Amino acid sequence: MTQLSDRQKQILIGTLLGDGCLERNKQNFRLRIDHGEKQEDYVRWKHRELDGFVNGEPRFIRAYDKRTSKTYGHWRFNSKTSEVFTHFNGLFYKGRRKVVPSSIDALLTTPLALAVWFMDDGYNRKDCLGKYFNTQAYTIEEQNILRRCLERNFGLSTKIHWAAGRPRLYIKAFQSALFVKTVKIHILHSLEYKILNPVTTGTPR
Repeated sequence: MTQLSDRQKQILIGTLLGDGCLERNKQNFRLRIDHGEKQEDYVRWKHRELDGFVNGEPRFIRAYDKRTSKTYGHWRFNSKTSEVFTHFNGLFYKGRRKVVPSSIDALLTTPLALAVWFMDDGYNRKDCLGKYFNTQAYTIEEQNILRRCLERNFGLSTKIHWAAGRPRLYIKAFQSALFVKTVKIHILHSLEYKILNPVTTGTPR
């Protein structure tokens, strides 16, 4: 296969906005998927969805984190190296830094892509219906580009909240029902806790 299907493209876009990364392998790039020990189901779902662009099976690894002096488990797989991923590297990276493409309005267009991004990087606020995207790695300018995209393409009003001096996108509480309605059909059962109401259900983040 030399081209992503429309569905695969939307999954890739959501993944690249979230936790996925592209890495050079000789002349082209490949996609790396890496999630925590409890998200095996999600990793295997991505592996199935990217059929034709992957080799082997996801593998479980343990890695030592010097910051916490603890060892953590991860589920991981790499895609095949392809010009397809080289193209997306040109959109989502400047050098080694991941960026928000200036053309994001034309890329992030479907509930599926939005759901994948949220499954990667989203979570409930603990004390109300609001929800966050962990967008701290992006600049303020890039986050404002994302805000405009969410407003134009999905009718979602967002704000920038600060935590420990770093910005992140916040979906206002009154917009939560619209957001959940938009993405719910695409949220994996194992990750539904991310969209359930933590105020009334006591569901963990």
